[in-house]
Amino acid sequence: MHCLKWLAAVLMTAGLAWAAAGHAQGQARSAPLNPDAKLVLVQALVSEDIKEGIPQAASLAFSISAGKVYCYTLFDGISDDTLIYHHWIFRDRPSARIRLTLRAPRWATYSSIQLREADRGPWRVEIVDAGGRILKTLRFSVTD
Repeated sequence: MHCLKWLAAVLMTAGLAWAAAGHAQGQARSAPLNPDAKLVLVQALVSEDIKEGIPQAASLAFSISAGKVYCYTLFDGISDDTLIYHHWIFRDRPSARIRLTLRAPRWATYSSIQLREADRGPWRVEIVDAGGRILKTLRFSVTD
């Protein structure tokens, strides 16, 4: 019975990842899992755009007409290639789980979601380290 529960959890996670792939974009590379990294989250914000690596129009509310929303994170204290995740959550339901690689010694990265008409409402992005620890939660809304 335990194996069936585990298999169901794996299939559900794989299904969520597959569904999210069509709705979100991110930079994903293969890297060693490094939950012991001593990361320092220097900056985290949600913005309307990223130009030349710099977030543009950071806000707590975005119009659906923006078409896309970005989560930008900047880390310091990276000793080895390290994984982090941006968990995009809409109305307390997971929407996308995006894996991002950080490179030593300082690295900025971002992920994004494409906005659809049904995406109006409360959102949050949880920035999570490789060990599953939530480093920061960013809350925002999508409006008309």
